[in-house]
Amino acid sequence: MNIDNRDRVIALVMKHYRSLSRSDEYSWVRWSTVRCPLSLQKANELFVGVMLDQGQKAERAWHGGEHFVRTHFTGKAGFWEEIRKADPKTVERICQSGYEGTSYALRYCVNKFPKWLRSAAVAMLEKYQGDPRRIWAVAPENVSQIYDRFLEFDGIGDALAKMAQFSLVRKYGVAGGKKNQSKMSVKLDVHVRRVLARTGITETEKLSGALSTLSRLNLRQPADFDASLWDVGRRFCKKTS
Repeated sequence: MNIDNRDRVIALVMKHYRSLSRSDEYSWVRWSTVRCPLSLQKANELFVGVMLDQGQKAERAWHGGEHFVRTHFTGKAGFWEEIRKADPKTVERICQSGYEGTSYALRYCVNKFPKWLRSAAVAMLEKYQGDPRRIWAVAPENVSQIYDRFLEFDGIGDALAKMAQFSLVRKYGVAGGKKNQSKMSVKLDVHVRRVLARTGITETEKLSGALSTLSRLNLRQPADFDASLWDVGRRFCKKTS
């Protein structure tokens, strides 16, 4: 794709973002104008939701995170300590049948999620004193550290770490909020890579090729660009149509 056509497609992607941002249904794509602190419970819900947001619809993952934290491991020791001291079989049983008789994680994550959760409990207690809010307690110039820290947890890869970073900076005004959005980068999940390739912005859906191309675009609004592509990929530009 030549530069003029590529720029035209990027402009259309951003036009779609502006349309989404005007819809109450897509309030999550808007930028908070103030810092919005989270309670410890809300922070735990967000973290578990991030871990679950793979192999299932985002809405189920986020609701699952809320349900898990509010329903299980609510003892006096604290959420993460209760998980760490619990029998691994108990953690596995709750993960696989504690969501109103169903598993919190779906598809390939069903057997992995209990292990990821127990590993996260250890890391959360040892590195962050059992408080996920310490993960994103960074100065504005260090906004990239949020991504790096999420990436250290088992089960959280590139796309989930960036999604968590986007959500915290955009919705809650963490690390300087909107003024630092240019310091982030596009989350290359399957929906985004598909749209990038089919519009010709990238030559391939493969992660390495997409990363190489996007690094040269110097996007000023990567989170907004990402949100627009994700919506198109999820609703219209599907795997087989």
